[in-house]
Amino acid sequence: MSVIAVRVFRSVRALRLGVFVLLFGTGSQVELAHAQHPLEPPDTSSPRQTLSTFLTATDQMLILIRDEGAGKRTREGLRQLEQLDIRSLRTLDMSGVAPEARIKTGPKVQVFLYEVLSRIEVPPMEQVPGTDEIDGNPDLDHWTLPHTEIRIRRVDEGPRRGEFLFDPDTVARAQEFYERTQDLPYLRQPPIEDFSSFLEVYGGWNVPMAWVDALPKSLRSVAWNLAWWKWIVLLVAALANVALILFVHRLTRRKGQPRSTWGYVFRLTLPMTVFVSALWFVPFVSDEINATGAIGNVLRLSSTAVAYVSLAWAIWLFAVAIGEAIATRSRIRAESLDASLIRLTSQVIGMGAAIVLVFRGADQIGLPLVGLVASISIGGLAIALAAQDTLKSLLGSLTILVDQPYRVGERIVAGGHDGVVERIGLRSTGIRQLDGNVTSIPNERMATMNIENIGRRGSIRRKAQLRIATGTPREKVEQAVQIVREILANHEGMPLNSPARVYFDEFNPDSLSIRFFYWYSPPDYWAFSEFSERVNFEIIRRFAEAGIELAPPTSRTQITDESGQPVALPVPSEAPPKS
Repeated sequence: MSVIAVRVFRSVRALRLGVFVLLFGTGSQVELAHAQHPLEPPDTSSPRQTLSTFLTATDQMLILIRDEGAGKRTREGLRQLEQLDIRSLRTLDMSGVAPEARIKTGPKVQVFLYEVLSRIEVPPMEQVPGTDEIDGNPDLDHWTLPHTEIRIRRVDEGPRRGEFLFDPDTVARAQEFYERTQDLPYLRQPPIEDFSSFLEVYGGWNVPMAWVDALPKSLRSVAWNLAWWKWIVLLVAALANVALILFVHRLTRRKGQPRSTWGYVFRLTLPMTVFVSALWFVPFVSDEINATGAIGNVLRLSSTAVAYVSLAWAIWLFAVAIGEAIATRSRIRAESLDASLIRLTSQVIGMGAAIVLVFRGADQIGLPLVGLVASISIGGLAIALAAQDTLKSLLGSLTILVDQPYRVGERIVAGGHDGVVERIGLRSTGIRQLDGNVTSIPNERMATMNIENIGRRGSIRRKAQLRIATGTPREKVEQAVQIVREILANHEGMPLNSPARVYFDEFNPDSLSIRFFYWYSPPDYWAFSEFSERVNFEIIRRFAEAGIELAPPTSRTQITDESGQPVALPVPSEAPPKS
């Protein structure tokens, strides 16, 4: 599960170097500190060493960009810049930042803090507590830059225990410090002035500065911490991404019966497309244009969240596909109890893995879901008991979403309500009945109710009975059966595996019964009704030609007076009444 975070971090690390490098020359004019020992950690043994390491490493980074920016990018320049970047970042205590947000927050804090330290008075290094002072005074655990709230503090716990780093409060307030000092003149001249504005205009590793300089001035102007050309690229990329996902959705949306191994596997295409887009495409575009500020953080965190959720979705579908493949093996009956248990087990395993991934992703973006779940107390249980009806409906909603006995747009019969599912909410399901009224049924009841899903029928069946007079000769009865069979032979809409059935099946006291069945596909009710009407007219016509009489009704309605004598109903006159 942590592979996602590692993969994102590594890919973004390679691309994010455009935050500090735009173009490289053929040879470096900067002598890289510790070039012979790239794994040697920066010296953070005292406030003096930490402050010196931060300023020196960041100075060298900007000199590298300034001196090599106009030339051709080189792998050596990239390697040197990456080592300097790591050394500078290692002086910041990022423990208060979500792991995934550190990729964007770190460089932003670097820029803001460097700009601040270049504009305010920094005491000479010999006046900053060094290793000797720390050794002589073990209780000295922090140092604050005079006349500021910028603090370097010893880390008390964790893997970096004992190191002196810019503390989490300084990291969190770096932008605030920059905004309060950005109008001050430089007291120490940086290699590149106003580097934060520089990053707002220019792009990343594969976007040469010359391309940006060639753009119209209006596209290089900044709005909401990004140049307009970056907003245009983001918009185009977003539209292209959405178009791709919609195309894949239309291509893979389920048709017919969903329970198919290859059907589930094919449906993996959509979540995997979303996963690849969130894991690679969005970070790639974000870092190539060098999205800074709040928009950069939003893109990073949202793409990570979507990547975890889409991967959880894909894992659930994959587990269901595996279960379906096992359940439909020739040795297991498709609808047997064993097959149902296999399907249920695969769904539970897939859902468990998906939940673990979602919790892991929440932890990566700084949402402590595990802690929230673990901190449920007696008060939480009391609230849950008070809201048990709502919780039952929510659980019913989850059951419906997992089992999918019906979907929006399908016609169902549930609890005597016949209509089309109009919505499936968290609390209830809305059914628009055939008379136009909408009925809302709690999902708690829907999850336990017998539901007839008419929308998923493959055809419409008609079962009808013809009653022939009892005195009809045998030959005429046979002829009647044959007439109906001829009318329904290879009829319109007949499924290949469901031919019409016609039988002489009953001797009634007052009639001879001929029963017939036929199926109509596709299940269009109005087309089926029109076809049934034509069948009825044809039976009447053919029976009349053959002299076959239908049995008269065995009951009639009669109105009598108080003495039991029949009352003749008045026949309406065709002439209008006289006024």
